[in-house]
Amino acid sequence: MGATDRFFAPGTVPPTMPEAARRLIDSFEDEKVDLGQIVELAERDQPLASKILKLANSTRYGVSGNVTNLRQAAVLLGLETLRNLVLSATVIGAFPRTPGFDRVRFWRHCLASAGYSRWLGRKLGFDSDSAYLAGFLLRAGQILMAIELPHMVAAVEAECVRPGLRMTIERQKIGCSHPHVTAELARRWSLPGPMVDAFRHAPEPLRRGAAFSLLGAVLNLAATAADAGELGGARARALSDADPELLSHLHLEEGWLRNNLPTYKSMTFAVDALCAPA
Repeated sequence: MGATDRFFAPGTVPPTMPEAARRLIDSFEDEKVDLGQIVELAERDQPLASKILKLANSTRYGVSGNVTNLRQAAVLLGLETLRNLVLSATVIGAFPRTPGFDRVRFWRHCLASAGYSRWLGRKLGFDSDSAYLAGFLLRAGQILMAIELPHMVAAVEAECVRPGLRMTIERQKIGCSHPHVTAELARRWSLPGPMVDAFRHAPEPLRRGAAFSLLGAVLNLAATAADAGELGGARARALSDADPELLSHLHLEEGWLRNNLPTYKSMTFAVDALCAPA
């Protein structure tokens, strides 16, 4: 039995991909998709619509109380941001609440990973929508690990005292890392093959003998940047310290990252609204 099989054993019920999320993912490759279609999808779920309105009226956009409907919110947020927020909210709702698992902290890290993946993907010529989705889902496998092995996952988290350690510690303690579990979940969700491969390659993007996945490399860096933001450290320095060879391979310089990498706060402003009870 493979190391990830225990999390999908007979009798377990993994989360299913929400239909709304599926439609949003399909829209990535639809050049004709417009704001109206995303608004119509969000309007079918009143709690979701309320969350989007709350975000549109947040201090981030400086129009507190002036946005009264989703169509106004859509114009303010733009297609990409609206779609990513709706996608994030629907995916969050698909996963169970796990006792002893800090849900808001977890999804805040996922939002940061998604944002950094999108940003890095755009800089490196990768599709930013797919990069956002992959970054957001990267740690999803950890929820399945926490359901099955709550004390072990808690022990892993206790040892994550600097950026970039989580995947290595998981392999040592559990025998696999959360991206491998996410890869299996993504396969069951029929997500694109390159994305599934990216999850598998994320822990060791430059592993000898393995095909290189640009998205896998982006996910690795994004997770480390999110770790640094969560721990309050210097994000560019964390990327350089964690894997200087990977930065060199991607022709990314620490100084350039220090001057251009978005702030952790800007990546995670939406977490409270997205995690609020329906």
